[in-house]
Amino acid sequence: MKKVVVAMGCWLGLLAGLWSGAVAEDYQLPDTGIHKCYDAGKEIPCPQSGAPFYGQDAQYDGPQPAYRDNGNGTVTDLNTGLMWQQADDGTTRTWQEAIDYCAALTFPSGGYSDWRLPDRRELMSIVDFGRVYPSIDTTYFPECRSSVYWSSSPLADGSDYAWLVHFSYGRVGGYGKASHYYVRCVRAGP
Repeated sequence: MKKVVVAMGCWLGLLAGLWSGAVAEDYQLPDTGIHKCYDAGKEIPCPQSGAPFYGQDAQYDGPQPAYRDNGNGTVTDLNTGLMWQQADDGTTRTWQEAIDYCAALTFPSGGYSDWRLPDRRELMSIVDFGRVYPSIDTTYFPECRSSVYWSSSPLADGSDYAWLVHFSYGRVGGYGKASHYYVRCVRAGP
């Protein structure tokens, strides 16, 4: 339960910072998958308006995550229009190696060649905070590791660091670009 509360706090904290510059053409942030309410230490029935702890994530519905398995090793997010690699290749890479890997990817065979490393908002859009180990819909991403995946977004306060998403429970943080983590490439939709 504590991990869900921490993940919810991280998610809500990032909403303000990551989406404050959104424009009308941007997609809506998918629902987080959190459906329980908490007080300062335990699960509670979701409070009514005006009551203490009112206004938690579980009390708001966003667009439900919706995916299409394209049957070729890719998954399309029907909310964002982004097409994702369904599975990573099991290789960890540095940040620059991750960028280069996605840029060179031609996938599926004979298909798309405009793959790229997702930015932090895009990578967070496939996190399901209602799940753990991994925090993603395993129907569409069955081989996702409960581990760290690179984003293309560098940290503003450190040129040697970039944003990552940890798919064990959806934690987001900055890590050194020389570290080795997993990669899931993305491209614009069809």
